[in-house]
Amino acid sequence: MFSKKTRIVSVRLSDEEFVRLKQACELHGARSLSDLAREAMQRLVESADGNGSHVEGRLRQFDERLSQLQDEVGRLSGRVEELSCKV
Repeated sequence: MFSKKTRIVSVRLSDEEFVRLKQACELHGARSLSDLAREAMQRLVESADGNGSHVEGRLRQFDERLSQLQDEVGRLSGRVEELSCKV
């Protein structure tokens, strides 16, 4: 459920910053620049409070997945070598 928004924060951007922000909005599927900025600020506040381990958690997931991929590439590489020796 959406809470009523009652406060406004104004930020000045250069033309280049604005274009990049619009691109980020499209890339992340945000409904608006406001939504994207609000989410980014909330993540910043959460991490500053020590409650937001979102980035650390995502990095751990990434690291685990990378290790799995490295293992799989090694396994497949070994299998290719086995098959090429039989030919």
